Amino acid sequence: MSLGWPTIAVDTHIYRVSNRTKFAMGKTVEKVEEKLLKVVPKEFKVDVHHWLILHGRYTCIARKPRCGSCIIEDLCEFKDKTEY
Repeated sequence: MSLGWPTIAVDTHIYRVSNRTKFAMGKTVEKVEEKLLKVVPKEFKVDVHHWLILHGRYTCIARKPRCGSCIIEDLCEFKDKTEY
């Protein structure tokens, strides 16, 4: 929540997870944020922000994603590009 408005501030983790899963693809953080704000219901915006950060920090890691332990592996095409 920012200034009383539910929003999703896109950091490096959210950017990576959103693009890898094709949940909200974009070449800039602004485009990813714009798309996330359109698809995520208002009541989940704060939670989704935290879920995506944690998922990117501990599972969908930049250099060596842990696809084998990912709970949304079946929804993600990025695993096809990794060896795990």
